Amino acid sequence: MKALVNKKRLRRCALYGGSFDPVHRAHLQVARYALEQAQLDRVVFVPAAQSPLKAHAPLTDAALRLKMLSLALQGEEHFELDNSEVERGGLSYTIDTVCHFSVNHPDTELYWIVGADQFEQLNRWYQIEELAKRVTFLVLARAGSHLDFPALIPDLRYQMIEAPLMSDSSSEIRQRCREGRSLQGLVPDAVQAFISDQELYSNLQ
Repeated sequence: MKALVNKKRLRRCALYGGSFDPVHRAHLQVARYALEQAQLDRVVFVPAAQSPLKAHAPLTDAALRLKMLSLALQGEEHFELDNSEVERGGLSYTIDTVCHFSVNHPDTELYWIVGADQFEQLNRWYQIEELAKRVTFLVLARAGSHLDFPALIPDLRYQMIEAPLMSDSSSEIRQRCREGRSLQGLVPDAVQAFISDQELYSNLQ
């Protein structure tokens, strides 16, 4: 009788891109919901050097954003940090990052975490048809909100991730820093201490 060969299960990994300027509690919560609902093995946070769809570069130096993410991910067994987009520099195209991971982790099934607003703009993403062949999108669905699906993109795969409405935003945190208000409960304690020590965002106009 011919022996059965066990086919190794692909590792399931979601990449989570963004400026993370700064990383906050809702970022971590989104990653936890994705980890559970998509039955992932890990979530990799990938801070961008410069988003192609944003008019301006991140306000904070990449090294500081990486440090805040490193502090936020301490003790998170299934979360990792990747600095490939920062090292590559220039505009951070998702397809480049996905191809980088595919080459270095050929046994991994890749996902990409996006907010509903980003998902609705997928038609604007660089080489979206090629990207759609390589990843499954995990779309953060806001409770009670209406989602406009992008026009037909061949091979597009997606899964909705249900999460409660979270109002935390990086812009709100930067505003609080400018006004000298507390960040308690909005960012991990270690990140709050680092922002305070480095006096980040307090002098922004």
